[in-house]
Formats: sequence, C-alpha cells, structure tokens
Amino acid sequence: MSDTKFRFTELSLEKIESNGKRTRYYDNLLSGLILDVSVAGKKSFRVYKKIPGRDTPINVTLGYFPSITLDDARRMARKVMADIAEGINPNDLKRQFRAASITLKEAFDSYIESRDLKPITERGYQQKIDCYLSDWHNKRLADINQTMILKRQREITSRSPAQANYTMRLMRALFNFAKAEYKSSEGRSLFPENPVDALSEKRSWNNVKRKTTRLRRSQLKPFVDALYEVRNEAAKYRQNTRVGFCDYLEFLTFSGLRRSELLQLPWSQVHLEDKIFILEDTKNGLDVEFPITDRLAEIFNRRKEYKVSDYVFGTKSKKGYLTDPKKTLKHVCQIAGVKITSHDLRRTFTSMAESSGVSGYLLKRLLNHITDKSDVTAGYLILTAEELKEPAEKVTETIAKYAGLIEQEPENQMAEMKSLLASLTKEQKVELMSTLLS
Repeated sequence: MSDTKFRFTELSLEKIESNGKRTRYYDNLLSGLILDVSVAGKKSFRVYKKIPGRDTPINVTLGYFPSITLDDARRMARKVMADIAEGINPNDLKRQFRAASITLKEAFDSYIESRDLKPITERGYQQKIDCYLSDWHNKRLADINQTMILKRQREITSRSPAQANYTMRLMRALFNFAKAEYKSSEGRSLFPENPVDALSEKRSWNNVKRKTTRLRRSQLKPFVDALYEVRNEAAKYRQNTRVGFCDYLEFLTFSGLRRSELLQLPWSQVHLEDKIFILEDTKNGLDVEFPITDRLAEIFNRRKEYKVSDYVFGTKSKKGYLTDPKKTLKHVCQIAGVKITSHDLRRTFTSMAESSGVSGYLLKRLLNHITDKSDVTAGYLILTAEELKEPAEKVTETIAKYAGLIEQEPENQMAEMKSLLASLTKEQKVELMSTLLS
C-alpha cells in the first residue's frame, strides 16, 4: 500500500507491512488519528494534533494495534482531541500521574542511579533512608508536606541533632532532584515546591557544633607509647591484623589523611624510591601525590614485611584491606587514658602543623582540602609532593618530639617550659611555687 492517507478499516490496517523504515499513516475519517508502523512492523495508534496557540503538533500514544481495536482507538482519540481543543496536553496529564504516584523509595533509587557517588557516600544515604525514613518508603513523594518534614525532623533530633540535619539534607536533595527530573512538556516542574524549605523558614535546622577533640600535646606521648605497646604485643602473638591497625593509626597520626582514603591505598600507588605515594579519586575527586616522610617510610617498610594483598594495610579478607580500627583504637586509648576517634588524629595533625608554622596553603594541600574557587592566588599555586616534603617533615618532627620519639634540644625544652608556665592561671602558679618550696 503506497498511499499513506486513507479511511482506516480493520482489514486495511492488518494488511499494512513494514517497508523497512518508520512510516506514518493518516485516517481520512478522523483527522488527527494516525498509525505509526516501526521498522520491525509494530503498529501504534497515536493522535497527532496541534494545541491551540502552539506551532508544533504533539504526539499522544493511544495503544498498539491489534491489541486496541480501530473503534476503541477512534473513541480514545476523540477524548484526547477534546482535551487538546481545551488547551490541555494529554502527555502532561500522564506525566503528572506518574509524578504523583512516585514513592520516596523510587525517587531515592532514581537519584542514586543518576549520581556518580562514592560507595561510602551511597552507604551513608542508604543508612539514612533505612534508619530514619523506613516508614516513608512507600509513601508518595507528592504527599510529603512541610508539616510532616517538621515533625520528622523533631523526632530525629531527639535522637541525634546531627543525624536529623543529615537526613533532612538528603530529603532536600531528593525534592530538588524531583523538581528537575519531572517536568511538563513546557518545561515546568511537576514538583515546584520543596517542603524541606520549611526548616529554613522556621529556622529549625540544628546548630551542630564542629567537633574539636584531638590529642593535646601532653597526650601525644601516652598515646604513641600505648600504640607501640599494643603493636609489640600483637606482633609477639602474631596478631597481624592488629599490627596492621596499629600501623594504620600511626600513619594517620603522622600524615593527617582521611581514614577511608588511606585504608584502600594499594601498593601500586606507593613509590618508595621516589618518596611519594598517590591517593586516587579522593573525596574531592582528585588524584593527589603526597611526600613520604622518614616517619612514613618506616611504616611502609614495616607493612612490606606483613604484605598479604595488593593493599598497604592488607588482610586476607574478601576486600583485601582492613576496614574498622575501632576496637584497636579503643584498646590503645584505654591504655593511654585518652578518648579519641580516628578522625581526631587528623585534627591533631592539623593543630601540630599550625603550631609548626606551616602556611595555610601548604596545610590545605597536605590535608587535601579543596581551595575556594574565589581564591585567585591559590589557583596559581601548584604544590608537588617534592615541595610538600619539607613542611611535612616539619610537622612529623614536631609530633615526634611531643610523643617522646626524639629528644628535644635544651633551648627548645626551655621554650616549651616557658610556654607551659604562661598557660597556667595565677592560682596554678601559686600552687606550683608552694610545691617547689616545700
């Protein structure tokens, strides 16, 4: 059949076969009803008509022939054309129906799939959606309003203000994702309002103070002594996993690196002969070179003796690397009489770097922090591992002195004594003098 415009009949439609390209046929009886035939020969009824005030016709799919009869197709087409005559886009109605029916869990899954997230970030999001929003999984996203958000935020806050903020930030991201993802044919969002904005309007976000815990100068020696004691004891009884955790904790102390980035460091990214190691795909998405200081070189060489996988802090487990140092750290802290987390060691390194006189730009680079894009000067600073070697050695030497690993020179000891005396209150100074004279 060569003519594409004719009066549709069941028989004539059945006789149509694919001609090797997509072809459109028009019904002479009902203007606007068409039959699309794909290259594979699949036949679909559509309405092809302009909405008043628009230049371009729209396509509205009705169904497939012969699953839908010609009579049904004409009846459905008349209803669609009636909507079009009123300026209504039936495709928008379908979009609105789909958007209105999407659940929180479906929106979350689509969000995760559309984002290139690091595994640790994805696990964090999954934990929030499962722990604090499990009863909302099957709730329609469109039904979640400001009142519900405010109430749930208060409930989570009673357990953990920080987790409440984290969970609500995730909810805000999901609604922003829906706002951009689900739109009408004219580009208008089907989720124009974000109910999480109510937290800002009512100033309900929790004021969570940044943690400031770290090892004080006086705590460094007890901590490092305890760390060495635990490692020596573990080595004595061939507890290689605990030895690995102790090496890892010492590495954190003398490098200030992030926990997850260091645990997954493979030997292929360590170049002892060049005195550098590389962290790939870090938190800020960059591959970064770091200098191997003398202190870190000792740890790397020790790890080589315990090498059991492709990772520096390796293990014979399925992953191939150590995962959770909490038990070992807790044991070390009990012996040392301190209470810290592994991230506190990063703050300790930062504090020691500051007291060592390391400049802000060098310190940011050592910690692998992103520099603000508005900082034009930072954009011109290209700091290689070789240029970071001297400040890194300076910081590790400061830590080693306070940890009692190297002896302080007499004049340094005197300066330290003066600094300690200056920090005492008047009452403490009087008490010290009374003790010395008694």
